[in-house]
Amino acid sequence: MTEIKSELLALLRRHDLLRAALFAGHVQNPEFNDAPFVELVMEMAASIWHLSARSKYDPIKKAEAINRILYKEYGFEGKSEQHKQIVDDPDRYYLHRVLEKKIASPLTLTLLYSIMAEQVGLNYEVLALPSYYLIRIKGIKEEFYIDPFDGGKFLGQEDFQKKFRLAMNRNRILSTNIFERINGSQLIARLIQQLKHIYILKGNAMEALRAVELLTCIFPQSPELTRDRGILYCEMEYFSRAMIDLKDYLKSRPTADDVNEIKKLTTMLKGYREILN
Repeated sequence: MTEIKSELLALLRRHDLLRAALFAGHVQNPEFNDAPFVELVMEMAASIWHLSARSKYDPIKKAEAINRILYKEYGFEGKSEQHKQIVDDPDRYYLHRVLEKKIASPLTLTLLYSIMAEQVGLNYEVLALPSYYLIRIKGIKEEFYIDPFDGGKFLGQEDFQKKFRLAMNRNRILSTNIFERINGSQLIARLIQQLKHIYILKGNAMEALRAVELLTCIFPQSPELTRDRGILYCEMEYFSRAMIDLKDYLKSRPTADDVNEIKKLTTMLKGYREILN
């Protein structure tokens, strides 16, 4: 796992968004091979380049070319009546599974759109709303927004505000300055975090543990990840490893809300160890 974590960190440092996004496949399968999927995405990017070659300085034409390839030619789907969003389906978060099945979560479609935007030189930034993502096209007089989960729909400023009010469940217009702008590494971290949550909810300790391990290379100083790993070790009956992580968490977060629960768990683990010895 150490080698895999180092590889992910190297991809993030090189800002290789495509391979970093595919790297999440190691959560499901440590032997995952991303080569066929990298090739497929490069073919898609080449098609977009071909469509927008005569409009390389026109961001609208570039975005229209991305939309045509992603949603018309390849048939990627997000928001639709046929396929309702299922938040606990890991296949909607693995980019390689999305490339195969063409059905994605808002996060994964935003990642795929961002990868395409980078490939064709589109100047953009990702804006995170509650449970939703939009892409803002930058560097032009009249900025516009794209909703990757809704077929790449273009949004003007008024539409953008409506989308945000709906997401925030508020009735007043809010400044766009409060939106969270997230970079590629943060998108990857959110992707792996979502997989971690899904597998914890499903009781798949091994997959959840792999996700936690990948996250520790992005957030090496996170006591919460140390705690999560300790709990997963406990579920897998690796009691010595669990005790080390949980004690480290208590030392780092002595006033955390869950301190009493973690202390009870360490006491239980100590009892198990004494029985086993």
